[in-house]
Amino acid sequence: MKNLKTLPFCLLTCFIAGIFLLSSTESSAQKSNFTGNWVFNAAKSVVPENGFGGATKLVVTQDDLNLSSDKTMKGRDGEDMISKEKIALDGKECENVVFGSMKRKSIASWSADGKILTIKGVMVFDANGESMEIKSIETWKLSADLSSLTIESSIATPNGDMKSTNVYEKAK
Repeated sequence: MKNLKTLPFCLLTCFIAGIFLLSSTESSAQKSNFTGNWVFNAAKSVVPENGFGGATKLVVTQDDLNLSSDKTMKGRDGEDMISKEKIALDGKECENVVFGSMKRKSIASWSADGKILTIKGVMVFDANGESMEIKSIETWKLSADLSSLTIESSIATPNGDMKSTNVYEKAK
């Protein structure tokens, strides 16, 4: 009879210990590291009809605190344009100048398993004397063998929404 009375206490203790164990495992999960030189793979990517696609080259450096990216894109006249961003990986808002003088405010968050990075951003700029806002969501994922990076983007503008899936192969 004594064993039956201590059983609920034992179960409760095990349950609480299990919760602490799971939460400590989750918080120490190894996060993906996107560091590398990446080259756009048009054949594996899905871009909108208007040609809005990914950067032709992407150089990423990452540490525990930040992800920095240099994106090389083709301008209207075929010239290379480079956009640099530094994203805080601790959930704090950061601001970067991305095109000319346009600023983008971003907040990054990790999936529970640390494999997917989501970056939510907002750009506000003037167009013909009118203020416009562009909201974006990017999800960054590495392939199982770490040889490719997929960035799914969703952009909401006053003129409509655009989605793309940009696949990059690690440069050798």
